[in-house]
Amino acid sequence: MKKKTTITSVYSLLCVFAMLVMQAQGFRKHTGTSSAIFNYSVKTFSEVGLTATMNLNPVFSIISFGAVGDNVTINTASIQAAIDACHLHHPSGCTVLVPAGNFRTASISLRSNMRLHLAAGAALFGSRNASDYAISLQWFGGHCAYNFNALIFAHNLTNVSITGSNDAMRPGNASIVDGVGWKWWCEAQCMPIYQPWCDKFNPTHETLPRDLLPSPQGAGRPRLVNVFNCTNVTLAGFTAQNSPHWTLHIQNSDRVLIQNMTVLSPRSVGNTDGIDPESSSNVVVKDSYIDVGDDGISIKSYNITIDGQNTMVPCRDITLQRLHVLSRNWCIGSGTFGGVYNILFEDSVVGRPSRGAVPGIPVPWAFKFKSHQYFPGPIENVTVRRIQVGPVAATPWMYNDTRKVFQAFELGLTYGGNAPPVHWGAPLVRNITFADIHIEHAGAPGGIVGLPLSCMSQLTFRNVTFGSTGTPRWACKNVDNQSLVTHQVNPPITNCMCPL
Repeated sequence: MKKKTTITSVYSLLCVFAMLVMQAQGFRKHTGTSSAIFNYSVKTFSEVGLTATMNLNPVFSIISFGAVGDNVTINTASIQAAIDACHLHHPSGCTVLVPAGNFRTASISLRSNMRLHLAAGAALFGSRNASDYAISLQWFGGHCAYNFNALIFAHNLTNVSITGSNDAMRPGNASIVDGVGWKWWCEAQCMPIYQPWCDKFNPTHETLPRDLLPSPQGAGRPRLVNVFNCTNVTLAGFTAQNSPHWTLHIQNSDRVLIQNMTVLSPRSVGNTDGIDPESSSNVVVKDSYIDVGDDGISIKSYNITIDGQNTMVPCRDITLQRLHVLSRNWCIGSGTFGGVYNILFEDSVVGRPSRGAVPGIPVPWAFKFKSHQYFPGPIENVTVRRIQVGPVAATPWMYNDTRKVFQAFELGLTYGGNAPPVHWGAPLVRNITFADIHIEHAGAPGGIVGLPLSCMSQLTFRNVTFGSTGTPRWACKNVDNQSLVTHQVNPPITNCMCPL
């Protein structure tokens, strides 16, 4: 495979620059409230700060720049030319239109004050050839590493949107962005990829094309949509599917609206997270349908270390409403190094509850904290309320061990395991509320497990019920019993202990 030489240097500089900016902005500390129950104020569209006044005319059709919707021609240059012309001639606002048709492309980069709109019947399909993708030094997992750019890449922008013609939160397919992840998944052997697929999509048993990437190397797979260091962002009304890696990844951004989205990948393919807000603020995700092979919603934060200074970059003020996370779960982490504050998840469904004689669709767990025990990133002011959960049990497509006891709640602080050379401290978890939640069935209610030196505190469980459980016992350990509030919890939470 020929080594790609065109590396996007501006992104490389941006990765380093963003770290310096975040450190200069003083993100080391963030103090949340300490009230026993966090009364979250739900944000509206206008409160998030997104603007509907941006001029979206004129319209630049990618067809006018030579794009061909035959699902064969690589249209990267034509689509990018339309985006660049839109911005050059109308920098205050314009629309780039993807008309009906199947347009194959590699990574494209958006510009400020513009909308990329997919008409009804329009689809963007990712190239399966890694050498078609731009490469840059990117921020991922708390480090800078070289990787292939996302299929749609937005970096350092203001007032940018990607919209489609899907009209409801139910699964839609009027407008599609498809990462064509099959070959990438087989090359990466994403757990636990179904081998007959790989015999078809990767018959020569190639591995990830890491030889194209300089060192340090990243994941070796592009994400579908990556929004980095942007303000006033809208993703609405299209289907995002089959991402080679995470699907919608929002990093270090502010005032983001995600609504009426359908997010899909095979349930048997790992590392295909649905929607991941990371170290961002004022994010609203609502009225969307998510069915993927990894975390449906994953709220993350990271820290950076420059000249020995550990800088926490928090994720805060995240509102999630009216979602159907069919597969797999809602979680905070992995990666909470920078702190996670002020989270609301409400009026939603996880899995699919049974409907009369129609059995439900199981999930291996519903709610999860994946914090790392050797870092001080707090998890504070989290409210999860009015959630319906289907059966929590073995899933035939990935977690199929019927001997395992699957829990609805997995709230722990030891994700990741290995101790780093430097221990920065222990995470702080407090002011967490779960209310008005019903789980159809679970092997066990859940585990609530803090650390001996950092007990979880100010936890509230109110009206949390199960239709049935294999065992009625909660695993509750290193939780401050004096500040624990339970009311109408069945099975009841008992025997919580804190050694401090």
